[in-house]
Amino acid sequence: MEEKELLVSRCLDAKKRALDSFMITSTSFLSADERSLISCIEREYSADIRTFYFGGFGEAERTLAVFVPTVFGVENIGEYFAENPDDCPICLIKLSKDRFSSLSHRDYLGSLMGLGIKRETVGDIIPGEEYTFIFTLKSISGYICENLTKVGRGTVSCEICPLIDFVYDEGETETVFASVASLRLDSVVSSAFNLSRTNSSLAVKSGLVYINSLQILKNDYILKEKDKIVLRGKGKVVLEEIIGENKKGRIHINIKKFK
Repeated sequence: MEEKELLVSRCLDAKKRALDSFMITSTSFLSADERSLISCIEREYSADIRTFYFGGFGEAERTLAVFVPTVFGVENIGEYFAENPDDCPICLIKLSKDRFSSLSHRDYLGSLMGLGIKRETVGDIIPGEEYTFIFTLKSISGYICENLTKVGRGTVSCEICPLIDFVYDEGETETVFASVASLRLDSVVSSAFNLSRTNSSLAVKSGLVYINSLQILKNDYILKEKDKIVLRGKGKVVLEEIIGENKKGRIHINIKKFK
């Protein structure tokens, strides 16, 4: 079985197990491409199982697919895990480093892989000046804390923290006003990233555009407020606000750009 087919099969098995065992199940961490790949199972058992994507915080790029029986009444998986931390499969590790080392995302990831850890057990890695935060599967967190003492040439120490200890810093942003012909994906991408309509259409068809971490290949996909748009190689924006139409039928929007 090919790797892609194996991933879909494992996700479908986890979803079926949630239904058969009446329990919350989840996958390992998925990249944006993998998350798009498993979208084909969204309709399986959809009346009985809800699918959420959760990576430890709202802006996470790498997420688990979490399968929850609908009778549990869960509407927000982050809030559910905050109230029921024992059910959460994700752990937050806070790393402190010595004062002399300058370490990057690549340094941390390389050291984790050097411990023999599989990539799918590790979520987002958020380096900071004082602390670095790593989201991992709970099952591997103890091993990391016991064995990760060096990153690059630097010395580090680890501790496990509650997820609520992490506050996401989205960096510098600016909100810009735009006027678009419609809320179609190609139209908004063209305006948000300063591309011609032809080039924005090609970007979508080439699989370079992700909406809320899902790859979207249809130019006529209609966007809504708060949708996060990623164009590979160009950056990330959020459709912050749909203001309304003018007399000529053009739609005024506010776009939050990440610098």
